[in-house]
Amino acid sequence: MLGLYVHIPFCSKKCYYCDFTSYVNQDNKIDSYIKSVLVELSKHKDKKFDTIFIGGGTPSYLDEKQLSTLLEGINKIIDVNNVLEFTIECNPGTLSYEKVSIMKSYGVNRLSIGVQSANEDTLKFIGRIHTFNDFDKSVNSAYRAGIKNINADLIFGIPNESFNDYKNTLDVISKYDLQHISCYNLILEENTKFYNLYLKGEFKEIEEDDQVAMYNYTKNYLENLGFVQYEVSNYSKLGKECIHNLIYWNLDEYIGVGVSAHSYYESKRFYNTKNIDDYIKMCSRNEHSYESISVNSPSDNIEEYIMVGLRKTKGISLSDFYNRFKLNIDDIFKDSVDKHLKNGLLQINKGNLALTHRGSLLMNIVLEDFIDKL
Repeated sequence: MLGLYVHIPFCSKKCYYCDFTSYVNQDNKIDSYIKSVLVELSKHKDKKFDTIFIGGGTPSYLDEKQLSTLLEGINKIIDVNNVLEFTIECNPGTLSYEKVSIMKSYGVNRLSIGVQSANEDTLKFIGRIHTFNDFDKSVNSAYRAGIKNINADLIFGIPNESFNDYKNTLDVISKYDLQHISCYNLILEENTKFYNLYLKGEFKEIEEDDQVAMYNYTKNYLENLGFVQYEVSNYSKLGKECIHNLIYWNLDEYIGVGVSAHSYYESKRFYNTKNIDDYIKMCSRNEHSYESISVNSPSDNIEEYIMVGLRKTKGISLSDFYNRFKLNIDDIFKDSVDKHLKNGLLQINKGNLALTHRGSLLMNIVLEDFIDKL
């Protein structure tokens, strides 16, 4: 499998928890940036991609003309007809029926909408630009335009939001015919407004026990609705798993284009510059926009395979591990595997090594034990 990630870094406002590369008040650079992305993408015109994911930032912040230019350009470079899944990240308040119609006309077949919460006070607290009603309009616009495969992003463990508020968000979201729901535990990242407010003592983090309770509640609630947890933070209806994200979690190859985008191809990692002006200049000269390139050693690949693979509820295929690395997992990790099978954090099921439910709550302990063996 080969995935394509396209980074669109523009936003109308920076959310307080966000540490992704994104820009506000830089609209004058959008047209040049789109042109640059297409120049970079053209270097990969001979590749056959299985998935495309346009993320950000806020891709739906582009106006209709800019969106058409981007998607038309992608279609001219890539045979989108053979792409299994074509996703665009969207934020309520920036999405319209007209924009979704443009997306569909160029082959987009999946939307990922960042709603985060159904609580209006919470949305304001975390710096979102939209109301929950905007999410409702976005979903209805997507349905009318003919895109039915929709993911909603949610956040739990938000300071100043009660457990009941979060339960209400799940109740409200469950009324929509969604195919996928991502539920992320809020992490206070450095260099974000939230992190600075936390350092000033303006709020406290949610207690760890409460975060675990929210995680457990989410799992039970969504599974009762027919969703399947296939990764620590991701739930889908049967057959509606995000194929693009599975490329990451299976340590398959992907190409990233755009400012700060990452690629993993032929055991090499490529990191694009984070500076948007440098990126546009480099692309205008038809140069590679890499800030750095690193070559993964065999042990690097094994480490990454373990780290991403154990995030999946089905875990790591023992036969795939052998086919990739020409080693049995016990050749390197027998002590760790035996230890965590015995203490109930790991299990072997249908040829896969996976975390148990308790193990998913203590995943970092298991991963550290594996990494120490490399």
